[in-house]
Amino acid sequence: MPPLQVFDTTIEVTEADLPEDRFSDHVNNARYFAFINRAFQGWYRAMDIRGGIPGRTAVMAHLAYDFLHEVRPPGRVRVRLMVSRAGRTSLEHAIEIHDLDVPPGDAPALAGRGRAVHVWFDRDARRSLPWPPEVLARCLPPAPA
Repeated sequence: MPPLQVFDTTIEVTEADLPEDRFSDHVNNARYFAFINRAFQGWYRAMDIRGGIPGRTAVMAHLAYDFLHEVRPPGRVRVRLMVSRAGRTSLEHAIEIHDLDVPPGDAPALAGRGRAVHVWFDRDARRSLPWPPEVLARCLPPAPA
């Protein structure tokens, strides 16, 4: 399996992503967290850590996001997850969301950025554990020689 230091996914933005009260014409702030969650679900599957290691899983311990640019439907966003740091039981990702609905020739607009921390978790013991080396090998750059 190739390393997954960076994971990208594209998500369609629709009218359903507007605030329920339709007070504004841009994506509801809570929907960005749903976009991030969807990206992590894809990363988990690609890393084979959702059900791939019985009794063990990654759980989110922290999520922060800064809004920089509004996104309006219809359109598409790219959610990019980048592994930025590994601790003993934690793994940190930098997050970027780019608005892909820009004029031809323009670069995608950075809609926001954030940070997520996952811990490796033993479901039976209900406690964190060190990340397995085989999982870290799939998402971290090789150590310098």
